[in-house]
Amino acid sequence: MSLIPAPAPPPARRHHVRLVAASGFALVHVAAIAGVAILGLSWKGVALAVASYYLRMFAITAGFHRYFSHRSYRLSRVPQFLLALLGQTAAQKGVLWWASNHRHHHKYSDTPEDIHSPKQDGFWWSHIGWILSGRYDATDFSRVPDLARFPELRWLDRNQYAATMAYGLLCWISFGWTGLVWGYFVSTVFLWHGTFTINSVMHVFGRRVFPTTDTSRNSMIFALVTMGEGWHNNHHFYPSSAAQGFRWWQLDASFYLLWAGEKLGVVQALRRAPSAAVIARLTAGAGPVRLAADAADALAARWEEIRSAASVAAHAALVELEAARLKASARLERLQEDYAAARARAGAAAEHTLEELRAEIEGARRDLHDTLQRLVEQAEGLGLAPA
Repeated sequence: MSLIPAPAPPPARRHHVRLVAASGFALVHVAAIAGVAILGLSWKGVALAVASYYLRMFAITAGFHRYFSHRSYRLSRVPQFLLALLGQTAAQKGVLWWASNHRHHHKYSDTPEDIHSPKQDGFWWSHIGWILSGRYDATDFSRVPDLARFPELRWLDRNQYAATMAYGLLCWISFGWTGLVWGYFVSTVFLWHGTFTINSVMHVFGRRVFPTTDTSRNSMIFALVTMGEGWHNNHHFYPSSAAQGFRWWQLDASFYLLWAGEKLGVVQALRRAPSAAVIARLTAGAGPVRLAADAADALAARWEEIRSAASVAAHAALVELEAARLKASARLERLQEDYAAARARAGAAAEHTLEELRAEIEGARRDLHDTLQRLVEQAEGLGLAPA
């Protein structure tokens, strides 16, 4: 008999998109194509499109992803707001929505819980279907308590298309129809697909260097297109790093600009790529389960450092998360004891129980990892943590 009840199967996903969302997405593509057909090809237009693309790509990669989702460096409040504002000109919904869903993706990457996994739901769903479906429109603030405490970020998240509309208007005022067509519509289309390829292409094609628990891959081509995001397997191996290119030849334009910002005093506590010694320790004899455990151990060590160095009792949210951490740790310990007891029993009858317990242990480990990550991120966001 199983020691734990069998988990209920996840509900079947309905792969459909909302007509309104799909229509808006299609109209931007039509405007870009029709505008280029009417205005014709021009070097000024191409230059505007490229400049607008990389300006906003930086706001997504260095801002929405590495800062707001992973808190891999620190900013003061004004630069934080300006980076979020620039990111929302990319028309990829609100900053808190983006960070919330990305944190969820890392917790459940390529499992049935992942909302945009090509392994689970196919290439096109992971590329664009999920964002047009309407199933994930709401922002889950419980995943981003460190960010949701800023009213200006909540305002941006509520008014998710205000910044991109203002940006399009500014392109038109500054450069006329060429600015609107090339600087806004063309660059936005390429920006969408450049960003979405990380969810889709980079979990299907490319090279796997590290044995992570997902199907993430590396690609130099997509690293150039996305200012460093193409080193996606590196990122899933060590997501707390602001650098995604770990070797000197792995070009990472977003990190280079963040490094320059650190030299100017705008960026603080910029987290570097892991050293060769750290990589060797994490990968020595490690499979995906061991890597997940090491990631949780690293977060636990960071939390112990913060907890001993700062007085967190005054912050109710941290106290609540600390209680959740203790509960998750206790659950994981109980499951590991049950697993050891089941292994001690001989015979094939225990095999089914072992498989169920392995799955439960992985779920408990993910919960503990997520809680630790939120504790560390919120404490660092409150300025409680030593650099």
